[in-house]
Amino acid sequence: MSIQSNTFSLVSLGCPKNLVDSEQHVFALQQTGLEFRAEIGDCELVVLNTCGFLHSARNEARDYIRALIDLKQQGSIGRIAVRGCMPVFESIERLAAEFPNVDEWFGIPLASEHSAPRQLLTEKHVAYLRIADGCSRRCAFCAIPNIRGNFRSVPEENLLQEANRLAETGVKELVVIAQETTFWGNDLAGKPQLITLLRKLEEIDGIRWIRLMYAYPQYFEDELIDLFASGGKLLPYIDIPLQHANDEMLRQMNRRVTKAETEALLDKLRTRIGNLVLRTSFIVGFPGETDAMFQELLRFADRWQFERAGVFRFSAERGTPAAGFAPKVPSKTIERRFEQLYKTCERYSTAWATQQKGKIINVQIDGNYTDEYGRKEGQLFVGRTFADAPDIDPVVYVTGQNLSPGALIECEILETDGCDLVGVAIEGNITCPDSLLTAY
Repeated sequence: MSIQSNTFSLVSLGCPKNLVDSEQHVFALQQTGLEFRAEIGDCELVVLNTCGFLHSARNEARDYIRALIDLKQQGSIGRIAVRGCMPVFESIERLAAEFPNVDEWFGIPLASEHSAPRQLLTEKHVAYLRIADGCSRRCAFCAIPNIRGNFRSVPEENLLQEANRLAETGVKELVVIAQETTFWGNDLAGKPQLITLLRKLEEIDGIRWIRLMYAYPQYFEDELIDLFASGGKLLPYIDIPLQHANDEMLRQMNRRVTKAETEALLDKLRTRIGNLVLRTSFIVGFPGETDAMFQELLRFADRWQFERAGVFRFSAERGTPAAGFAPKVPSKTIERRFEQLYKTCERYSTAWATQQKGKIINVQIDGNYTDEYGRKEGQLFVGRTFADAPDIDPVVYVTGQNLSPGALIECEILETDGCDLVGVAIEGNITCPDSLLTAY
């Protein structure tokens, strides 16, 4: 085949917040008359939307750029455009000199475009609702403020219009995202307004699930806890990245919260929200982390038994305060601590999965199971429970017939596969009403 004129494809790297940028860019290019294709082969234009948050992410982006250049030189694709966080972090001039075969470079639109129309790149029943961009917190290890700027809330009216538009297209699950969702509205009204926004989102017809990601412990008010506990569309799933549990580490990280304050909040959440699933993330090997500090983090993870957790090795990012901190933790020590904490966290995620065996639970179907060769299995599907955020959490493998993406079904859990669940649909393709939430 030859390169097809007026066609383009897009590869999106990094976080869901970056994916929203990609979706807006796809829509904008479509409005110019270009035809979007999921596969990059034979496209006249291929856009790579990059992540610049970590050194490893920038290395990944470079690998993609080299692969695209190879395809271009082979005549398999036409022009290459690279955009996003990495050109902002590295500078376009430096990257253009490194990769002269890339045709276009551009960064991130920082104007109020966050509720712009977009072409969803997720499953059609799931969409991310980005309620803010940037961050003003200035955690010592984080490059986001340098890349994305200060925290900027999207106005409520824009968000509600966008959420209604998504619901009208068939979206059932809204995943609410920002660099710090619990801070939303502070720059508009002088104090966080997330509770008001979530209540209005719950009123939108067609939306079944609302999932809150990237919460911060400092602004988690009792009223917000009550909303999670009320059994409405807001799922009893909270993603609240904590990073560490030792007070000196939290101070050095500039997290502006203490271990005692965090544990008081976790106790409230566990006590007041039924069936709660907590997701968090931790950093090991931050400069100055002693073995005693790490052991304190291990005990913290053991005490709170987070059902979902991500563990990350400290990465000294250029332009961040922590890049100059000392003493550095040796790489072998970082790796050992990573393995220890990862195994601890995995144990509780696996335990949660084991507790579901024999239960009948509600599963939202995402689509057919696809093997490593891209072949679909006709009677095997992949779905998620309320406890599973798209792409980052475990899944449920469901045997059934004619299960449509977006369907909410009852599923009997028969087995586990690590942290994943394996089950069978009850009565074939009978779906639950949208108002039916998980009953344990």
